[in-house]
Amino acid sequence: MAGSRTRRKTTAIQRNTRQGGDLQRLHIKVSSPRIVMYQVMRGMSKGVKCLLCLLLVSLALFGGFQGVKSLFLGNEKYQIQEIKLETNGALDHARIVDLAELDLGATLFAVDIDNVRNRLSALPEVVNCKVERRLPGTLKITIEERIPFAWLECEKIGFVKKRDDRGELVDGVLIDEKGTTFPCVGAMSKTAENLPVIIMRDARVENFVHGAKANHVDLLRALHLVKVIKNSDVRDQWKPAYLTLINDYSMELRCNNGSEAIFGMYDHERQVKDFITIQEHCLASSIKNGVDVNKYQIKRMNLIPRINIPVEFKKQTAQLNTPILIKPHNSPNP
Repeated sequence: MAGSRTRRKTTAIQRNTRQGGDLQRLHIKVSSPRIVMYQVMRGMSKGVKCLLCLLLVSLALFGGFQGVKSLFLGNEKYQIQEIKLETNGALDHARIVDLAELDLGATLFAVDIDNVRNRLSALPEVVNCKVERRLPGTLKITIEERIPFAWLECEKIGFVKKRDDRGELVDGVLIDEKGTTFPCVGAMSKTAENLPVIIMRDARVENFVHGAKANHVDLLRALHLVKVIKNSDVRDQWKPAYLTLINDYSMELRCNNGSEAIFGMYDHERQVKDFITIQEHCLASSIKNGVDVNKYQIKRMNLIPRINIPVEFKKQTAQLNTPILIKPHNSPNP
């Protein structure tokens, strides 16, 4: 034993073990030019396969589009044969085709329905628009237009009725019953020619945006007066031809027969009732007395006072310094 070699002392190394006693494995990533080339070729192979798949899908979509185009877009069976227009106003087929830029030689499926609807709905005189395809060749357009209620005139902002050499109306501004303004175009002038005219002596351009409600308080009060008269039982000769805004508290009405009346900005129902009563009283007096109707024809009255309403006649029997005062009387109830 003495001749044996003494064993060398070493430090014990603690082995890393996982739960359960297994030795932890060492993962080594080996890289070489050959391995890198293999990985690149493998990636390129996958890329080529993806490109081929996308190409096949694109070809399928293109083929489907061409099939649909051949079946619908280019099929003469679905060519536009009729434009069925339903409207409550003056828009006609020629103006619709021009405004919507419709190609009458195209098929129904080539027409952009949304574009046509948006173009027509943008017109100030249009309230609502609906566009539909009706196979095989009908394009149906349903339009709700604003109904003209009166003309607007104001030289200060260029609202003036214009006529051509033949005396026909070709330009002007209209307003509907709700107070929305819009230009007079096309055949609209013929249907609106005999409407009353509201004259404004003062206004600003920014008060008016065509297709929207006017931002002018006195104009809206004048519009209310015209509506009250329209809804009343008044003879045609006493209906308004012109209504002029004089100041911020009164307006002057000129009837179809030339007689005039001053109205206030409010209390229109009472004023219109007095207006009709006085006119009917004068007409009845001339018939009853068997005299010329023009003798009792009214030249001017002021309806702002509630009593003792000033009335001036066209033919007076004597020169008066002040107008004759007439108090209207309603017929007694039976």
